[in-house]
Amino acid sequence: MHTLRFARSGVALPLVALLSWLPAGCADEDPTAEIPEEGTELGDEDMPLGDLGADDAKADGVWGAATTCKAIPDLPRLQSPRITISLDGLTLRLTDTISGYDKVFPIGPGAQDTKDTSITYGESLSYFPIIRYGKQDFEIRPATTTPCKIWYTDSATGQRLPVFAGLPFLSWSGNYAIHGPVDNYRAANGGNLRRGYVSHGCIRMEAADVLELYARVRGVARVPVHVQREPERLADGTRVDVPAADRWFGSECDADADCGFVGGFCQPNPYGGRGYCTQTCTRTCPDKAGYPVSFCVADPQQPSRGICVLKEQPYNLGCRTSDHMTPRTATRFSQAGVSARVCLPGTHGWIGDRCQADAECTLGTTCNGEEPGQPGICTQACQRYCPDLPGYAWTFCADEPALGGGTCLRQCTPGANAAECPADHDCVARARLGQPGTVRNVCLPR
Repeated sequence: MHTLRFARSGVALPLVALLSWLPAGCADEDPTAEIPEEGTELGDEDMPLGDLGADDAKADGVWGAATTCKAIPDLPRLQSPRITISLDGLTLRLTDTISGYDKVFPIGPGAQDTKDTSITYGESLSYFPIIRYGKQDFEIRPATTTPCKIWYTDSATGQRLPVFAGLPFLSWSGNYAIHGPVDNYRAANGGNLRRGYVSHGCIRMEAADVLELYARVRGVARVPVHVQREPERLADGTRVDVPAADRWFGSECDADADCGFVGGFCQPNPYGGRGYCTQTCTRTCPDKAGYPVSFCVADPQQPSRGICVLKEQPYNLGCRTSDHMTPRTATRFSQAGVSARVCLPGTHGWIGDRCQADAECTLGTTCNGEEPGQPGICTQACQRYCPDLPGYAWTFCADEPALGGGTCLRQCTPGANAAECPADHDCVARARLGQPGTVRNVCLPR
């Protein structure tokens, strides 16, 4: 059941209740503190880990390489590094305008919060600092990093596990940190990343990637960290993602070359207007380590052939990592007796989502502006204010004659290249209906 909200915190809680949600260690650190030496444990209490495999949860004393500090690579330190974390994009982008360095890494952020009494309901658990502090910009400092963190202690049980595997640990907001993959932490390479919503709020990275990240920013006094819900986009609307050779089924694409796996091609998505990577199949599809299981279904546009899509699983809940893809039950191509819940083109039906009919819009919204072959957007009439929905961008009531007057629209951020907007929309300033002095940027069809 969806919960509407009119305050951005999602759930109104007394201050005492809100503070009880905070993990220990969120106070500012001394920026003049020395860089911790290899093997130094940070003093903050560990926050819960999140998703952990059954084998990895066993405190059997057989730790393999987990208690060995991993070597920091000898790489040039960036002069002015910046980090952008996209929770739904599953990316961490490290840039430096001085040197031109620009690299995108896959991540495993916090699990999607399904508790409707939680202040992070509908969001990744990694979104908590944004709600708590009312900002999206944080920072990493030398005093809040260590090149080698090993042990995790469960505060509830006292159990100690070396899940951090001797890899770097970089805090960007108290106990909300960037660290290694946790899965298979006994392995010599530090473990294996599941690219999805898996943690309790920290950002997991591949072992080699977090080692490179640490080497590139080590000793920098302040590394800005911007955290956003939506996939990061460039000025031309292109989604920021890992290199084409590392992409998989469901990845956003503009051309076949964006899908760098064998047989990969870019399939148009009639709902979102942006393509997604897939390949043809006759009954089964290959799987890729670190990604949800795949499934062969009839192509929605050419039912005589099969294409590969991903199943909806806990770490891609709601198919939110892909633009205008929704979970639906489908039968296996050429084997109608087998079915699965998979990610297919569709709409979530909330304000600002593209749609093809009123029936696709939810919670009192209707499809506005649709024409044959041209999707509209889900919206509703308004007089001054509009509802918000957890997990989505804020909304705004604007007087937009092209859409019938007072209309609820999705807010957007020009500085983030309108990452909140669907394809073929612009982020433009509009005044609130009946309150011309209040102006917000909103997504409008071109």
